[in-house]
Amino acid sequence: MPVRYSYSNIKKMTRDFKDKLGEGGYGSVYKAKLRSGRLVAIKMLGKSKANGQEFINEVATIGRIHHVNVVQLLGYCVDSSKRARV
Repeated sequence: MPVRYSYSNIKKMTRDFKDKLGEGGYGSVYKAKLRSGRLVAIKMLGKSKANGQEFINEVATIGRIHHVNVVQLLGYCVDSSKRARV
């Protein structure tokens, strides 16, 4: 299961969302660094009508997928209305 991060952790890892890598229909992607020093991308999801439990179920499903052609989900954030994937 992926690691749950608080929104304050996400802000620290992205250095207050300093390095924006791109933006799509579902949100913006930022460069971030984990405590281990590993560089990752964090996708901050836009406003969603889905409730928190739906997001957690989605994270659990995506977190079980391991394939060479699919980016691995390392973590997530669900903090009030803030949602993110690491």
